[in-house]
Amino acid sequence: MAEQIPQEVLDYLEGQKTLTLATSGDDGPWAATLTFVNDGSDIYIWMKPSSNTARHIDNDPTVAFAIDEYTDDWRQTKGIQGRGRCSPVEGEGIAKAADLFGGKYPQLRPGSTSAVVFFRIQPDALEFISNAKGGEGDEFGADFRRQSVLDMPAIDDSQSG
Repeated sequence: MAEQIPQEVLDYLEGQKTLTLATSGDDGPWAATLTFVNDGSDIYIWMKPSSNTARHIDNDPTVAFAIDEYTDDWRQTKGIQGRGRCSPVEGEGIAKAADLFGGKYPQLRPGSTSAVVFFRIQPDALEFISNAKGGEGDEFGADFRRQSVLDMPAIDDSQSG
């Protein structure tokens, strides 16, 4: 799937450090800002298994996320909005996720990953927002250039079983 994603979007993902993840559970919606790494369009995050976010994902693996950066010049705004399925990483995938985090965040100390759970987000929709190539936005910064770079039908778990 990564070969479908424009290189400019993959480069942007590589250069960013945090994402805001939206989940929903019995107690309502929740948003959390997390560090992330990516392997192509797959995104990896980690958290404590007792967190609100982890409980929500266990209940409903459909998530939404935003990756962005602030700039004083709105004409240079960039970001990614996405939706996908999030699942715990298991087995050999844990070492892969830990290696990806170690490569992007070399300041992390090596150690046990037993206190955290790694999750993988497999996007089914991604939109890249970039005003860097666009013209003048004269509508109070509302003239964002948006490019759909991935759009697959969402899986409806309520129909299975």
